[in-house]
Amino acid sequence: MKIKIKSLDNFNQNYEKLFELEKVLEQEEKKEYHYNDEYGNCKIIDKGNSIEIYRYGEINSRQIFQSDKNTPFTYITKQFRGKYKIFTKKIQKENGKMIIEYDIIHNNEVINNINLELQFIDVPNK
Repeated sequence: MKIKIKSLDNFNQNYEKLFELEKVLEQEEKKEYHYNDEYGNCKIIDKGNSIEIYRYGEINSRQIFQSDKNTPFTYITKQFRGKYKIFTKKIQKENGKMIIEYDIIHNNEVINNINLELQFIDVPNK
């Protein structure tokens, strides 16, 4: 299985990449997707009414998305350490796709708006 990640922000930073899912863990209350990107090991946790995205490596980050709520967001590199809030405007799940629209807030000011699309692609075994 693969995951296609697409995002677009206020600064027209277009990102689109395809990654191999290392593993998918299904439990009663959540589903976890593990993959590696250019910045580290990543994990997406779908808990039904919330989605969490973690990255460990060159960039360490933790994002929690809950509709219509402010949640903490940390972003840490060797040179930089940022603590923000995320306001999730929309979480939509359908046909193997998750769409998340959110604002990043710093000192009560919106510093970016991001549209994130996660698409899970079944790849037939050859």
